[in-house]
Amino acid sequence: MINRFFAIGATALVSTVMLTSCSDDSNDNLVIDPVEVSDGVFVINQGNYFSNVPGSLTYVDFNSGTAVQKAFAGANSGMVLGDTPQDAIVYGTKLYLAIHESNLIRVVDRKTLTLIKDIKPGEGSVAGTAPRYCAAAEGNVYVTMYDGYVARIDTTSLAIDASVKVGPNPDGIAVYNNKLYVANSDGLNYLSNYENGKTVSEIDIASFSELRKINVGLNPGPMAATSFGLYVIARGDYMSIPSTLQQINGDGSVTDVAPATLMCATPSDLYYLNSPIDAGGTSLISRVSASSAIGYEIDPVAAPAAIGVEPVSGNIFITAYNIAASGYADYYNPGYMNRYDENGKKLASYEVGISPCAIAFNNSIVFNVK
Repeated sequence: MINRFFAIGATALVSTVMLTSCSDDSNDNLVIDPVEVSDGVFVINQGNYFSNVPGSLTYVDFNSGTAVQKAFAGANSGMVLGDTPQDAIVYGTKLYLAIHESNLIRVVDRKTLTLIKDIKPGEGSVAGTAPRYCAAAEGNVYVTMYDGYVARIDTTSLAIDASVKVGPNPDGIAVYNNKLYVANSDGLNYLSNYENGKTVSEIDIASFSELRKINVGLNPGPMAATSFGLYVIARGDYMSIPSTLQQINGDGSVTDVAPATLMCATPSDLYYLNSPIDAGGTSLISRVSASSAIGYEIDPVAAPAAIGVEPVSGNIFITAYNIAASGYADYYNPGYMNRYDENGKKLASYEVGISPCAIAFNNSIVFNVK
């Protein structure tokens, strides 16, 4: 199973399998090393829909250390990525991009970024439109649809083959213990204080049906899973009710962990930070494992937008808005992404696109034969 921030684990997966030769002439051992490698990181930039600025894709190549702007357009004869891309996931040889306002899921080759297929949600008999966030498991990609559904993409046919109805305006999604968990935000009902946005839907992957709704905090959004727990950020009302990281327990109860606005996970660790709109940014990343919790002091980031941890190196990446003359986040000009080592030391900073809202790592597994 793969979520939007990691492929296998927090470190390179290196296991050795010893196979005995069947040759009559030799009993030499054949050693096969499956090794996870990471080529770079994709940054999904929303653009500015209200100013007619489409979204874009930035690609940071780890070998060259360069950031390629409008990488999708460059690989596809100038084709615009779409209006308000929301999320992306690398799964197998492909990158799946959820384009919210364009109601489009673009499937591209993760190496060349050439377009393989466009999937248009809502066409045909399968319900669900306005894609938001992605997860993957068991040969399928799952995408939350903001009109109240979760869609399943068959990665062989590259078509939506089923959907399941959940709660209003589903947002974040995670895979945990062979189930999908989806945050029902009721995000379009903000004038009534998200009154129906207080649940997470639990979906059985095998039957692709909703099992139950779990009561959580107000306006749930980001979701993440580790080997030791399932988490959601209940974003509150952005004013009197603060954004809170909660752990969802097996019995359906929730435990408040800490104030938080962004998070990501590897199988062994959960990373989060807290940067409310009026707090002026953050200079702290927190990391939770099964047995401990620590914090990293970092250079201050005034308006963070997304966080991700690269699974091979353990490097931490944070995208952010620059600050406009008004003193608030700049939604009209390019943002940036900082790279930190596993201890929070800043290694590099890259320019990215406008409103850099999500991160996906270009990871794969190679097989070395000795």
